[in-house]
Parts: sequence; structure tokens; C-alpha cells
Amino acid sequence: MNHSLLSKLTIKRSLPAVMLLLVSAFVLVNCSKAPSSINNTYTARLSSTLNTSSISATPLEQLKLIQPTTVREDKITVSIVELAGLTHCELNVLISEHNNQLGKTATAASQLKYQINFIQSADNCLNTLDDNTSTYKKINDAKNQKQTHLINYFNSMLFKEPELNLTWLLTSNELSTHPAGFSDTVEALTQLVAIKKHIKSQQFSEIKTDSLFNALEQLNKYRFNQALIQSARQQIVLNNSATQFIKTISFDHICPTGKNKKEAKIMSNVFQKYYLTHIQPYQAQLTGYLEVLQPLYNQLWFEETVTSKQINNLLKDDSPNNLLNQLKNSAVDHVVWWQKFYKTCEISPI
Repeated sequence: MNHSLLSKLTIKRSLPAVMLLLVSAFVLVNCSKAPSSINNTYTARLSSTLNTSSISATPLEQLKLIQPTTVREDKITVSIVELAGLTHCELNVLISEHNNQLGKTATAASQLKYQINFIQSADNCLNTLDDNTSTYKKINDAKNQKQTHLINYFNSMLFKEPELNLTWLLTSNELSTHPAGFSDTVEALTQLVAIKKHIKSQQFSEIKTDSLFNALEQLNKYRFNQALIQSARQQIVLNNSATQFIKTISFDHICPTGKNKKEAKIMSNVFQKYYLTHIQPYQAQLTGYLEVLQPLYNQLWFEETVTSKQINNLLKDDSPNNLLNQLKNSAVDHVVWWQKFYKTCEISPI
């Protein structure tokens, strides 16, 4: 058998996804059917060739976030007179806006932004106050409380804001073969990860609160994360069911020694037409996106109080069960069978 032809069936875990994307760019542009539809057609054609039933893919399980514990801060009351004494450092405006009706109905992201703005303004304000006054003590105590609980407000945003919590929910939208929003999503998640890092390291003055809503706006515009995670999980299941099906096939039956290998040749044509031409390039595309985004998912979500065990398993670094490795390994397992098929049946993949 021609080794150069067999190499077409080899998926190398270390091969940069960018190279695979470049190789498959022309194919992807010309692929208009939904990826899951192509996968289903692929296994249906194989099963009809063998006059047998294929194995149905297991439905995806819904992933759930864990509702965070409500943040309970000790109530610190600033009188009207004390508030008026803070006009020079603008903390009075911030507190007044938060206490009005708009502040009381603020979203989780708005609540987080307020906590950050308070901490940053309080630092400037305390430098102008006599540290023996009750006002100084109240502002300082409030600042310390907010610093302690700030990561809880961040996690509350992860749980409550749809731009973030929808990341893990099932959707009918599959990632297309030429989607928009990848670079914007990377930028948005990078901004959120930077905010979280500053909170964890208590570098509160380094946080840029304007980037918070900018990031949420970009995520809302494209909903790229939800489609990517759904599509990757779906492709893993489809790969596994397809591999489970072909492993039931007897090589003695489809490529008997010295006899007609018509079935084997038809199967080879189906593999080339659907898997090599469409499915494998699409998986390379998903892999490329995950190689960039999964580290950001990990930094943003992994082992936070709102993240379930299921989600943690998909995010854990260097784990065979994380989303990226599952996708790569399920593709490799499938192609390994076809390598054995071509070798055993002694036919060329083209």
C-alpha cells in the first residue's frame, strides 16, 4: 500500500490546528450542510452499504451551573451629612446612584462594577480624610468588605449574566464552517480573565471596569462560546458512535482474501466523500478554536463556586477528559480503524 496515501488518514495530536485550517479552507467554504447532518449521512451510507443498522449517537446531557451563595455584607450606613462631606472625592455620587431605584435593580455585572468602582474611589477618598473620624472608619470598613467579597460578585456575574451562563447550555445552533466572532470572543474573554486575575491578586486599582460591559457586549453579539462548546461536544459523541459502529464490522466479511472487494471499495468511497472531505476538516477547525479558547475557559470558570463537576471535567488542564482532548482522541480512534481497514483489505484510499 502507498504510504503517502495512508498518511492522509493520520491525525497527529501535535499538528498545529492552524495548518489543518489552511489546508481545509477551500473545502469548508464549499460545505453548506450542517455538520451533524453530514455526520449522520456518513454513518447512514456506511450502514446501507453493509445492509445493517448504524448506532445512534447518545443525546447530549445538559450541563448545569451551581447557584452561588448570596453575598451578605454587614450593613454600613453613611448619614446625609457624612455623604455631603465626600463631594471632593466623588464617592458621594457613586453611593447616591447605587442607592436609587436604578441601583437596586442593577444586573449582576452592574453590581460587580459598582463594587470595583467603590473600592477604587474609596482608596482616593480615604487619603483625604482624617483617620480618626467615623466617616473614615465607615468607608474603610465598607472597602475592606467589598474587597473580601469581590470574587463572589464576579462569580455571581458568571452565573446570572446570559452572555456567560448560556455558554454551557444546549442550543440548536451549530457552529458553522465559517463563523463570525472568534477574534472578538477571544478579546472579550481575555478582558474578563484580566479582571478576575486582578481581583484574585487584589490589584483592584488595575481593573478597568469599562472593559466589563464591552466584553459582555461582544459575547452577546456572537454567542460563539455556546455554539463552539455545543458543536465540540456533539462531534465527540458522533465520532464515538461512528467508531463504535465500524468496530462491529468484520474484515473477513468486507474484504475476503482473493475475492471481490466491492463492499470495501464502496465503504472507502463513503469515507473519502464524507469523512475526509468534510468531517475531518471541520474537526480541525473546532480543534483550532478550542486550542485558543479552552485555556481562557479554564481561567474563567475552572473550580469556581458556580461551576459543576461536569463542567470542571471539560476544562481541567492536561486531562484526557477535557473538551479539547476528547475531541482529538475521538477523531484519532476513528481514523485508526480506517488505517487498519486499508491495510487489511489492501486497497488504496484513493
